[in-house]
Amino acid sequence: MAYLALYRALRPQTFAEVVGQEQTVTALQNAIKDDRLTHAYIFSGPRGTGKTSIAKIMAKAVNCENPVQGEPCNQCSACMDINNGNFMDVIEIDAASNRGIDEIRDLRERVRVMPAQGKKKVYIIDEVHMLTTEAFNALLKTLEEPPESVIFILATTEPQKIPSTIISRCQRYNFRRLQPQQIILRLREAAHSNGIELDDDSLALIARRANGGMRDALGMLDQLYSFKDHDIKREDVLEVLGLVDDLFVSRLLDAVLAQDPGTMVDMLNTALNEGKEAGQLIRETSLYLRDLLLYKLVGERAEFLFVGAANRENLQKQAQRADKHKILQSLRIAMEAGEKLKFSEGQRFLLELTYLEMMALFAQEEAKPAEISEGKKKPTAADKEKIGRNDAREILWNRILAGVKEKKIPTHALLSQGKLLGTKGDTMYIGYQKGYGFHKERMEEKANREILEQVIKEVFNRDMEIIFVFLDDQQVNDMVVKKAIEYFGEDIVQIKD
Repeated sequence: MAYLALYRALRPQTFAEVVGQEQTVTALQNAIKDDRLTHAYIFSGPRGTGKTSIAKIMAKAVNCENPVQGEPCNQCSACMDINNGNFMDVIEIDAASNRGIDEIRDLRERVRVMPAQGKKKVYIIDEVHMLTTEAFNALLKTLEEPPESVIFILATTEPQKIPSTIISRCQRYNFRRLQPQQIILRLREAAHSNGIELDDDSLALIARRANGGMRDALGMLDQLYSFKDHDIKREDVLEVLGLVDDLFVSRLLDAVLAQDPGTMVDMLNTALNEGKEAGQLIRETSLYLRDLLLYKLVGERAEFLFVGAANRENLQKQAQRADKHKILQSLRIAMEAGEKLKFSEGQRFLLELTYLEMMALFAQEEAKPAEISEGKKKPTAADKEKIGRNDAREILWNRILAGVKEKKIPTHALLSQGKLLGTKGDTMYIGYQKGYGFHKERMEEKANREILEQVIKEVFNRDMEIIFVFLDDQQVNDMVVKKAIEYFGEDIVQIKD
């Protein structure tokens, strides 16, 4: 017999076997037991949380020859045929590939035919939000006047895309992400039944990576089983799933707090070269910052999602060094970067920029008492303002460069040789050294200027005028350069003879 993937082999066959959706299961089971079923249901929620599994259990329960308290018996001919995919009156439709009006019209014609094998016809339409507007309108007619022998179950991960006219004619159940402990329990059962050895740390890593989806968790266990057979170690999980542990993120944050960009960039390059995902690195950094913030706020009462026992001591040291407001801001930076990485091609650049932003944020903190006691001069308010202004300018320039690079790499190559001098009102000044006249002239051309203007509008949320200037020729009397010096200071705009 062919090997069956774990998520298929362990698919729940009764309501009692479903994990993590107790309210939905109880409501549906009671409706079946008391014969109070409606004609249409919407099952909405994240992928891998049991929508299709419960739909199939429900299809069995309404057609079962010997149901017990709303549960299918899994022994009668109807239950066995449904389990084997041979039951004529349970029809699964993938809306992603059958999304047009012709397919729904065909469904409307078949709906009116009485069940051929069981008591009820059950249509399970997966990813129903993918239907076209015309297809939804055609489906609406059927939902308004459905035959008594038909039940529709519409499954979706994006309920907001379903028209309100459809939703209003269905009974809706929201499926929630599973808790890590629920996933770990099922993974432990799956491992035991297949003779797989995993420790608690490995199970916790898989559960965290699954992000609340049981199917994803079982799929990862299957992948690890194929890679390492029966004996799976924590290091195997990190390698195969592209994860980093809390010790790595802790060292990365140490580099950020220590204002050590070299170490930070080297660590990121090593992780990416080893096959780690940029998005996963950001997510795990977010989890670490969350744990750090909670420890800073409530101390030992904090419940950690990511940080392990071996790293608690260093977490305590970091909590003493970092301000809670800066930790919160860093967490927001990481979460925003996580969203941007989903749609960005320049992932390495965006990842580096995110940690540089955090570094600039922590650079603005007060000098530590130990440094003052060693005779180092405490920075003045003017020094802090100057450092903060330069850091902000560098972060802004990197954002602009990243945006231009995503739109057109040659334009990025021209722009990257310049330097952001600053902004004043609705005007931005960008300077070039004299040896880069070609780059300046090309950037002043319409096509390249329009790309830059578009990116600047995305960053500032408004249109801005761009002025390109030379920094090291004889234009010291040029009004533009004089204005730039007036606005931003001679430490920024350096005019050389």
